[in-house]
Amino acid sequence: MFNTWEWIRICGFLAYFYFTVSVIFGLLRKTPSIKKQKNLLFHLHLNAGWIGLLALMIHVLLLLIDQYQPYQIKEILVPFSAQYKPLLSALGSISLYVFLVVIFTSDILIGVMNRKVWKSIHFLVLPAWALSFLHGVFIGTDSSNHFVQIFYIVTGSIIIIAGSFRVYGEYTKKTTPTVRTRRSGG
Repeated sequence: MFNTWEWIRICGFLAYFYFTVSVIFGLLRKTPSIKKQKNLLFHLHLNAGWIGLLALMIHVLLLLIDQYQPYQIKEILVPFSAQYKPLLSALGSISLYVFLVVIFTSDILIGVMNRKVWKSIHFLVLPAWALSFLHGVFIGTDSSNHFVQIFYIVTGSIIIIAGSFRVYGEYTKKTTPTVRTRRSGG
């Protein structure tokens, strides 16, 4: 039905798409206007991240068995060592490592980590997403396709908008004075 190269591209797109969904819901989760849906957004964020990781692992494994442009395990695991577009391949490898660290610390180590340290590590997902965006746009064999270009423009724009909502929400939370009411002693 599909050859290996097509499956590699499909899994790469799916990984990027699900990581994008995860990042969007993660950013929006703390937005004040969406607080009522906080639990739903958390589960969508978490599940999309895991599905993205699964698609990414399949993408990587297929690169090892592809006959058209085969990668050696070292080329995937060691950034800048790939024969095919070393810089762009490295962006994919680095984003893989950062996504793994974020998911590992969030799902395994969160109970034993300092909250501030965890949050700092968790926000590394934004540069990881940006690296995966660049990896897909510049190494993807479909990047000249207008639908693919629109896909990347739309997803990139949504990430910027969601990030802006998050930053604005954090800013207004810090600048809005807390109103305290006095209890009347009856």
